[in-house]
Amino acid sequence: MLSVTEAAGARLAQMLKQQDVPEDTAVRFVCEGQGIALRQDSVRAGNTTFQHEDRTVWRRDAQVSELLAEDPLDPEGAKLTRQHPQEGE
Repeated sequence: MLSVTEAAGARLAQMLKQQDVPEDTAVRFVCEGQGIALRQDSVRAGNTTFQHEDRTVWRRDAQVSELLAEDPLDPEGAKLTRQHPQEGE
Protein backbone atom coordinates (compact mmCIF):
# COMPACT_ATOMS: atom_id res chain seq x y z
CA MET A 1 0.00 0.00 0.00
CA LEU A 2 1.27 3.49 -0.84
CA SER A 3 2.34 5.50 2.19
CA VAL A 4 2.78 9.25 2.62
CA THR A 5 5.98 10.66 4.10
CA GLU A 6 5.83 13.46 6.67
CA ALA A 7 7.32 15.82 4.08
CA ALA A 8 4.58 14.94 1.59
CA GLY A 9 1.94 15.41 4.30
CA ALA A 10 3.35 18.86 5.02
CA ARG A 11 3.29 19.70 1.29
CA LEU A 12 -0.34 18.58 0.98
CA ALA A 13 -1.32 20.57 4.10
CA GLN A 14 0.40 23.65 2.66
CA MET A 15 -1.42 23.21 -0.68
CA LEU A 16 -4.81 22.92 1.05
CA LYS A 17 -4.12 25.94 3.26
CA GLN A 18 -3.02 28.09 0.31
CA GLN A 19 -6.19 27.16 -1.57
CA ASP A 20 -8.27 27.99 1.54
CA VAL A 21 -10.41 24.85 1.26
CA PRO A 22 -12.81 23.69 4.01
CA GLU A 23 -11.38 21.51 6.79
CA ASP A 24 -13.30 18.44 5.54
CA THR A 25 -11.61 18.69 2.13
CA ALA A 26 -8.42 16.77 1.35
CA VAL A 27 -6.47 15.62 -1.67
CA ARG A 28 -7.64 12.38 -3.27
CA PHE A 29 -6.01 10.15 -5.85
CA VAL A 30 -8.47 9.41 -8.66
CA CYS A 31 -8.18 7.21 -11.73
CA GLU A 32 -7.99 9.40 -14.81
CA GLY A 33 -7.44 7.90 -18.24
CA GLN A 34 -4.44 5.60 -18.01
CA GLY A 35 -3.05 7.28 -14.89
CA ILE A 36 -3.84 8.69 -11.49
CA ALA A 37 -4.52 12.38 -10.76
CA LEU A 38 -4.87 14.46 -7.58
CA ARG A 39 -8.22 16.14 -6.86
CA GLN A 40 -9.76 17.89 -3.87
CA ASP A 41 -12.60 15.89 -2.35
CA SER A 42 -14.46 15.17 0.89
CA VAL A 43 -14.65 11.89 2.81
CA ARG A 44 -16.35 8.81 1.40
CA ALA A 45 -17.12 5.47 3.03
CA GLY A 46 -14.20 3.05 2.95
CA ASN A 47 -11.48 5.70 2.55
CA THR A 48 -7.97 5.31 3.85
CA THR A 49 -6.68 8.66 5.10
CA PHE A 50 -3.42 10.33 6.08
CA GLN A 51 -3.29 12.97 8.81
CA HIS A 52 -0.80 15.81 9.11
CA GLU A 53 -0.95 18.11 12.15
CA ASP A 54 -4.54 17.13 13.05
CA ARG A 55 -5.88 17.59 9.52
CA THR A 56 -6.74 14.92 6.98
CA VAL A 57 -4.66 15.88 3.95
CA TRP A 58 -4.98 12.79 1.76
CA ARG A 59 -7.68 10.23 0.97
CA ARG A 60 -7.50 7.04 -1.01
CA ASP A 61 -10.19 4.53 -1.96
CA ALA A 62 -9.84 0.80 -2.60
CA GLN A 63 -9.84 1.14 -6.41
CA VAL A 64 -6.81 3.44 -6.41
CA SER A 65 -5.11 1.41 -3.66
CA GLU A 66 -4.97 -1.58 -5.98
CA LEU A 67 -3.15 0.47 -8.62
CA LEU A 68 -0.44 1.81 -6.32
CA ALA A 69 2.69 0.02 -5.22
CA GLU A 70 4.27 0.00 -1.76
CA ASP A 71 6.39 3.07 -2.53
CA PRO A 72 6.08 6.19 -0.35
CA LEU A 73 4.70 9.46 -1.71
CA ASP A 74 7.29 12.20 -1.18
CA PRO A 75 7.89 15.76 -2.44
CA GLU A 76 10.36 16.26 -5.28
CA GLY A 77 10.76 19.88 -6.25
CA ALA A 78 7.32 21.37 -6.92
CA LYS A 79 5.54 18.02 -7.29
CA LEU A 80 4.76 14.90 -5.28
CA THR A 81 6.26 11.68 -6.59
CA ARG A 82 6.39 8.00 -5.69
CA GLN A 83 9.83 7.20 -4.34
CA HIS A 84 11.02 3.77 -5.46
CA PRO A 85 13.43 2.11 -3.03
CA GLN A 86 16.77 1.04 -4.46
CA GLU A 87 17.32 -2.68 -4.84
CA GLY A 88 18.43 -4.18 -1.53
CA GLU A 89 16.79 -1.50 0.65
